[in-house]
Amino acid sequence: SAIVTSNHKILKKKVPIFYVKDVRESLAYVSLEFYNIKINKFIAVTGTNGKTSVAYFIYHLLKKLNNKVGIIGTIGNSISENINSNLTTPDPITLSKILHKMTRKKLKYVVMEASSHGLQQKRLLGLNFDLGIMTNISHDHLDYHKNYKNYLNSKMLLFKKHLKKNGIGIINEKTNEIKKIKKTLENKKNIDYFPSNKKNFNILRIERSNKTHINVTLRYLNKNYEFLFKNIPIFQIENLLLAYYSLVALGFSFIKISKFITKLPQIPGRMQFIAKKRSNNAKVFVDFAHTPDALEKILIEARKMTTGNLHVLFGCGGDRDRSKRRKMGRISVKYADKVIVTDDNPRYENAKKIRQEIIGKEKLIKNIPNRKTAIERSIKKLKQSDLLIIAGKGHEKYQIIKNIYHKFDDAKIAREICAQL
Repeated sequence: SAIVTSNHKILKKKVPIFYVKDVRESLAYVSLEFYNIKINKFIAVTGTNGKTSVAYFIYHLLKKLNNKVGIIGTIGNSISENINSNLTTPDPITLSKILHKMTRKKLKYVVMEASSHGLQQKRLLGLNFDLGIMTNISHDHLDYHKNYKNYLNSKMLLFKKHLKKNGIGIINEKTNEIKKIKKTLENKKNIDYFPSNKKNFNILRIERSNKTHINVTLRYLNKNYEFLFKNIPIFQIENLLLAYYSLVALGFSFIKISKFITKLPQIPGRMQFIAKKRSNNAKVFVDFAHTPDALEKILIEARKMTTGNLHVLFGCGGDRDRSKRRKMGRISVKYADKVIVTDDNPRYENAKKIRQEIIGKEKLIKNIPNRKTAIERSIKKLKQSDLLIIAGKGHEKYQIIKNIYHKFDDAKIAREICAQL
């Protein structure tokens, strides 16, 4: 054993002491060196919303292209899929252990989600990426970053410090703060912006033909390609196209990818269609939306997917950014016909106070503390052609109360209730 510290006041002990400038940096570098990581290509995705979707689309596309690929992110990792991943980007030791297992399996590609916390806390130091992608930037994690500027700067670290010299950075040009982002990265020659008019990859059309189907037209090398998507929101199609373009920019075949682009599996907890209510075919979806921007997007899109009433059920996590709660309450009543606020992961906060902060003075929001009861009542009220969004927890299979993880699965509970009613 040994002591590694940046504190020179710690005097010599019986065990060796190593003095370093930055313990976090040293931990990241030493972990990667110790576990002897040998992966050919690294791909990272950052952004407030859509990280998991874009990462999973890339993961599945690479698999379809017969590549040996692994993934690390919010939903977990492809080596230990049954492990609950509390950190989108794991700590350096855990990350290196996972990458070591992937090395032993001789994976060629690893796709990772790069969180603002992970970038700021130097968990990724020592890793340089062949492809870095940014989906968008909006309000989140201000409890940690303190202000929006710090939050944005943390995301920019992926492109400033973690791209290989010949690596490619691709940023969604439709995101907020795009002018600031371009100015920040103006000296970087390897940054590309999508979907600004591309000569070889252009989006000509994303158009809803009815409540369930969306037509997409892409132009590639002077030829048009038509695609038909079913039961997938437009913002998720945009995530998919960002993944598609990114792989083409990395050198993969547009034509080969086009053959299975409409056949990818649903991503757990990302506008995931769960079931139809047995008695009247009303639809239920589960989504991880836990920011104002994400909630607004799914409600706007869900409105286009139904001719009936739009219902939403959600809460906010405890010991997290309080400033977004009231915003999410306002957004819910602006876009939905029926709103229920319930408990998310209250952790050590008073759950009743969290719900009240969301609701404020809104009289149209119903307050139902027990999440299972709230889901059951929401589904009971669904009439023919109605649609329900159960938001906030998505893929999670637990509910955190204080420091205890209770088994809880929005999708499983909703599916069982739909089959009964």
